[in-house]
Amino acid sequence: MANNRIFGTLIFDADDTLWENNVYFLRAIEEYVALLAPLAPDHREVQRVLSEVELEHIPLRGYGTRNFIDSLQETFRRFQVGTDGRAFSLAIEAIGERLLRHPVEPMPGVAATLATLREHHRLLVFTKGDREEQTDKLERSGLHGFFERIEVVEEKDTAAYQELVQRHGLDRETTAMIGNSPRSDVLPALAAGLWAVFIPHPHTWEREDGPVDPHRRLLRTQTFSELPGILSTVGQEYS
Repeated sequence: MANNRIFGTLIFDADDTLWENNVYFLRAIEEYVALLAPLAPDHREVQRVLSEVELEHIPLRGYGTRNFIDSLQETFRRFQVGTDGRAFSLAIEAIGERLLRHPVEPMPGVAATLATLREHHRLLVFTKGDREEQTDKLERSGLHGFFERIEVVEEKDTAAYQELVQRHGLDRETTAMIGNSPRSDVLPALAAGLWAVFIPHPHTWEREDGPVDPHRRLLRTQTFSELPGILSTVGQEYS
């Protein structure tokens, strides 16, 4: 394999990079919209209000499945007019419980690729959300042992990346962030002076999606398994 040791440290996003995540939320929303149909038959309006409620809740409560469940309950209350809400509330909790227990299985090629990369690189996880929930997902995925550190923060913005660099003594010239989210993985990492590897995912949450313009430190790949090869192309340039 070509030399790709220009990269000393590789930082990985978790949800929808290492394992499927948002697809389970999309399924939960479909179930939720069907549940509320007797009260709100316009499913687009239900989704609009849910998005609005989430936007209100995130600055106050952060990310995570339990906060999403709270948003489902609040959205229901906004459509509830003279209706006994107990049965709906219990059904929403059931949707939430299924979401909390969704499978956490590595996407194709992830485990084998991490095993290869670990031989030559320092591997970290950098994700946002509820710390307990995210660390539990990592344990259930079976991938925990590949990583030196797991960092869970409230928001992955440029300042968070700069703090991560300082906390772990990272070299911006030899550190790459790998993930599916333009808004949380790619753009803030580049703004902090790191490299970024963008792995698009067809079900990236709309709040995490966005355009990604060319950048001299931006790499792109369609699958996780292609990471060693795409990293080696930079190594060849610097060898």
